[in-house]
Amino acid sequence: MTDTNLQKWVQKLWGDDPITEELEPVIKRLITPIIVELEHMQQIHEWLDMQRLSKQPGRIVAPPRAGKSITCDVYRLLNKPQKKPGRRDIVPVLYLQAPGDCSVGELLGLILELLKYGATTGKVTELRKRVQRVLKESQVEMIIIDEANFLKLNTFSEIARIYDLLKISIILVGTDGLDNLIKRNEYIHDRFIECYRFDVISEKKFPKMVEIWEREVADLPLPSNLSREETLKPLYIKTGGKLGLLDKVIRKAAILSLKKGLKSIDKATLHEVLERFE
Repeated sequence: MTDTNLQKWVQKLWGDDPITEELEPVIKRLITPIIVELEHMQQIHEWLDMQRLSKQPGRIVAPPRAGKSITCDVYRLLNKPQKKPGRRDIVPVLYLQAPGDCSVGELLGLILELLKYGATTGKVTELRKRVQRVLKESQVEMIIIDEANFLKLNTFSEIARIYDLLKISIILVGTDGLDNLIKRNEYIHDRFIECYRFDVISEKKFPKMVEIWEREVADLPLPSNLSREETLKPLYIKTGGKLGLLDKVIRKAAILSLKKGLKSIDKATLHEVLERFE
């Protein structure tokens, strides 16, 4: 699945000029998220495995753009649905992103939609019964709710109810704002009291991340050597050690370099991309 925002940026960058046949697969790769399993990701995935096996709920809390969504989506990809001809697919891990001011009805409808259930609208009491049935039929073991900061307060109670009834491990993912929300209700906080916290990439570990992203994500014909002090320092200042921002910068810089006919990311092109990160 391509990054639609990055795809639109590429279309605007090329304008009326067609992307050459040679560059087309490279550009497609650069606008498509890939799995780069880092050490801290593996640690979070091990924690998620433990929560899933023990059927325990919990939450993951980290600063914005620190890589929460990427980490959780990779976990979903590592636990793909199993096709069952003539029967509902087995979905061990269900991952969803909550929309803004997500109500109980919206959440239940989204679960039904992701599990490919036909009727996704109706009264909350009807939706609740459908969700309980389809979760059992799909043998869902874990539900990861990203952007949980956007859930309405009464929606948290519905999530806790799903856990109490079905004993499915439910993981809420968000920023410190999520903590502020659930601590308003002792019943909710007690259900999701176990918490995995992680921070942005430290300045010490940042050069290694840059090297990995240059090699695994940009993957251009020639090395860009972005871990040099002259490029590393502005990269760290602009991204603040946030993995999500580093990923976006490297992808955009690689695409812009290809548009210029370069085989690596030079200092000028990197700075051109970084100038728009304020």
